[in-house]
Amino acid sequence: MKRLIMTVLGVLTLLASHNANAIVSAQSKQHFSVKIETMIKAPADEVYQQFINIGDWWESSHTWFGDASKMYIEPKANGCFCEVNGDKEALHMTVSMVMPNKNVQMVGGLGPLQSMGVYGHMSWSFEEKTTGLTTLTMTYLVKGFVGEESEMMAKAVDSVLNIQVKNLESKFK
Repeated sequence: MKRLIMTVLGVLTLLASHNANAIVSAQSKQHFSVKIETMIKAPADEVYQQFINIGDWWESSHTWFGDASKMYIEPKANGCFCEVNGDKEALHMTVSMVMPNKNVQMVGGLGPLQSMGVYGHMSWSFEEKTTGLTTLTMTYLVKGFVGEESEMMAKAVDSVLNIQVKNLESKFK
């Protein structure tokens, strides 16, 4: 198991090296926090609806089964951010709060974090500053014993999440 985690960390680290806009807002052996904020030229309700259609924009290389079109988010408390591909299923996170067109919060560990026994809280906020211009803010806080690899893990998670946010943003260009 440790070898698998280290292999995944190595791949994620390579991805992180290609990301010039890394924003790890806090990091220690017990936690890390990532915050990504971007402006999208679309109304908040459209950005929210595209967010819910996660299979349209999530990167397939960052799924358990290699096909992002098999991912979905149930926008309700205790809803599933899941991936189903035939008889294979994965729970990525659990939706903990939904305020349509404003905020979605989820709990859980993405990817290799699932096997580390950590707590993760992710928030996606959609704030329409002016008509047709939405500030999208994604924050992800991971707590627990992340260990010696926490700096590398934080950078890798930041890189992967930056890719996802850019993919979502590209749906409006």
